[in-house]
Amino acid sequence: MAIQGACPKCGKRVLHVNVENVVGMVAGDSKARCLSYSCIHCNAVLGVQIDPRAKPRARSAAPKAS
Repeated sequence: MAIQGACPKCGKRVLHVNVENVVGMVAGDSKARCLSYSCIHCNAVLGVQIDPRAKPRARSAAPKAS
């Protein structure tokens, strides 16, 4: 059983995390604004999620085929 509250890489207690804005990619296209959480001790990524507060990304107008 894993110890809750400990980094799975370095084993130190996770009381604070680094939070970064990242872009979620699907098949090489950026699709969503996301948040990445990493350990402050060893920078191991602890999790990534879609940013619930992000505004929808502006869609560029694709030229229509005639």
